[in-house]
Amino acid sequence: MIGFTVIGGYLGAGKTTLLNHLLANVEGRRLGVLVNDFGAINIDADLIESQQETTISLANGCICCSIADGFVEAIDYLQGLDNPPEHIVVEASGVAEVNQLAQYGYLPGLSLEGVLVVVDAETMFEKVNDRYAGATIRRQIEAADLVLLNKTDLLGDGHLEVCLNWLASKFPGIRVVPAVRATVPLSLMLGRYDHEEVFRPENAIHPQYESWHVALDQSVDRERLEAFAAALHPQVIRAKGTSGRDGRDGLSLQVVGRRKEVTVIKHAPPGTRLIAIGLRGQLDSRVLDELAERLL
Repeated sequence: MIGFTVIGGYLGAGKTTLLNHLLANVEGRRLGVLVNDFGAINIDADLIESQQETTISLANGCICCSIADGFVEAIDYLQGLDNPPEHIVVEASGVAEVNQLAQYGYLPGLSLEGVLVVVDAETMFEKVNDRYAGATIRRQIEAADLVLLNKTDLLGDGHLEVCLNWLASKFPGIRVVPAVRATVPLSLMLGRYDHEEVFRPENAIHPQYESWHVALDQSVDRERLEAFAAALHPQVIRAKGTSGRDGRDGLSLQVVGRRKEVTVIKHAPPGTRLIAIGLRGQLDSRVLDELAERLL
């Protein structure tokens, strides 16, 4: 299965900055990126290996594909490559209905792993109350599994808390990640990891974030894994992991903001390995240890 992530947000929120950060820090993963306009994302020239009319191949193994000829056609093209991407990221237009784009993540061979919406913290109140843009922005936030509250460095004293409190009151249960220049760990955007590698969560953590992980020799059943996911506190922004036994299909846990899914996968390594990620100072490892001991 190929992971599928939608990045949305209104014009000027920072989607392009986030996408460039993603392409420059792929950590060896092959990404397929679907965009409306190549020129808008301003890909670093040093990364470009070759360019055609509708595709750009990058030296790090990623490929950018224009959706000018159709969204489904672009997905089919990426899936049909001899070396298809491990993950597809869609940069939605500023006025796109991201919940509709997310439905493509349920196409055969794809696995929807989250809708991330970028919000400009500095102009948030102005934009959400705009008679033309406001309704679109509110729908985008409502559809988000995770909101990236960008440009928080431009806020005055105390204004970040005002923004966070407003989002929490208007969109109950929303998960919000403050950011500067759309810089967040790759692991917050892309949940999957290579099952063949040693599970080393510290490799994916940004200084503003911290992680918790557990490794068990035994596998757990779906009911217990779903109960663990359901019990995770809001401070857990992203969680992922696998549980498996030799010779049998395994389970994959994916949590991004409000989205919590346990799915059947093949070739999961024996045992259970889980990681949770949150903002530094807000992730309580003791609570997670107790939760794992009680439910897993």
